[in-house]
Amino acid sequence: MSTTLAADLSRAYAAPAIALEYGDIAAETVSATLDALYDTLAVSLGGLTAPGVPEARTALSAWGPGRASVWGGFGSAPAPFAAIANAGALHALDYDDTDDGVPLHANSVLLPVLIADLEENQPDIRGHAFLTALAAGIDGTMRIGRAGGPRGSRGWNYSVISGGMGSVLGIARLRGWDVETTISALGHQLAQTAGSLQSIIDGSLAKRFQPAMVAKDVLIGAAFAQAGIDGPRNVFEGRAGFFNLYQDGVFNADVLVDSAASASLVNDLSLKPYPACRFTHACIDVTLRMKAAGIDPAEVDRLTYQVSGQAMNMVGREFDPASANVVDAQFSVAYTASVGLHRGAVIIEDFDPENFRSSAAGAFARDRVGVEVLEGVDFLGMAPVKAIARLRDGSVQEFVGDTVSGSPEARMSAEQLKEKATDCIRRGRADVTADELWDATRQLENDGPVDLLLELLRRPAVDE
Repeated sequence: MSTTLAADLSRAYAAPAIALEYGDIAAETVSATLDALYDTLAVSLGGLTAPGVPEARTALSAWGPGRASVWGGFGSAPAPFAAIANAGALHALDYDDTDDGVPLHANSVLLPVLIADLEENQPDIRGHAFLTALAAGIDGTMRIGRAGGPRGSRGWNYSVISGGMGSVLGIARLRGWDVETTISALGHQLAQTAGSLQSIIDGSLAKRFQPAMVAKDVLIGAAFAQAGIDGPRNVFEGRAGFFNLYQDGVFNADVLVDSAASASLVNDLSLKPYPACRFTHACIDVTLRMKAAGIDPAEVDRLTYQVSGQAMNMVGREFDPASANVVDAQFSVAYTASVGLHRGAVIIEDFDPENFRSSAAGAFARDRVGVEVLEGVDFLGMAPVKAIARLRDGSVQEFVGDTVSGSPEARMSAEQLKEKATDCIRRGRADVTADELWDATRQLENDGPVDLLLELLRRPAVDE
């Protein structure tokens, strides 16, 4: 026999999100939400032509048209299938946001869910209502991840596991649900939640569709809950609940519920300056400092990076350009840092197979770069990192990185975000400019119509 709803933390988790009003959100949090929205949509447009994404659109077309847009002007689909296509493009470049403290990609499930749902059910929605739901969902995703910490060592992908739960809160706020319906939808999400890191370990394209599959499930679970089909009630603390399944029964209830009334965790979200796994970023940062200090790749005999235990697990493997694929390159300190040292930047085209297989950066990564664990650093830490360059003249230089660019401590400026967006839009051949996307996003702060933004996403991509 199940216990009452009040016995489980699901009520305390759901209630603040569905009560959130735009006026409850501080100006700083509104700004962070808008930056995340702009960045995520730009990254999504950049992924329109990425390997696997066009093939996914073709596969999904079998389910026919619907009322939700497939971004890039690729027609329409029922909301769950539009969300799969759009989330696949969003996550394909590994350029989307992170909560560095977990880590996870907060918008990878959430944003495609919200946009597909509002197109299907609330096409006339305006900016404040949408931004409120978006902030509630980002905050809810981050609180889930932080409440117990990921069990990445057991192979769980926390972007999808936490992202599904946070997305339910976003949908609940968007639709104006009560607590009971929201808890039921959270229960449906629990009933089918899964997320294995094996796709990263094997370097498979399935990795970029894991959030997409969860986005589809969130929308179907929401439909069931709203239809009165009840989900499990003891979502978090049940014998087979979220915390026991995914966090070994260890969690911090205060983190799950504190500050939810203002969605303030959005302020902690990081945006990526480089199109690769977030665990590579601190190493790229210190490598760019090496480059600026005048170190030339030809002068380097051996370059060793020291990183956290989780960074070693995720991005510390040896890199062989002959056998590597795009996911291997995105998840390699050796390759991404080598690119930074050779070109002084890391951009999307560096992850084209023809580039990393034939470039000097790829060979350098294979032959002269090593990665090892930095003792005394938090297992999940993005920083600090250390780079040790042993030069051919016998000298050794060390560089230490204590912060990570794009984090709350080192935010990307509007100009940097637009520069990134321009690279993404060019890559995906979207018929949009960075300034158009910026203006359409920012008008939401004045409660402008969301459809002005969606019109840009519906424009057909430009053929080569």
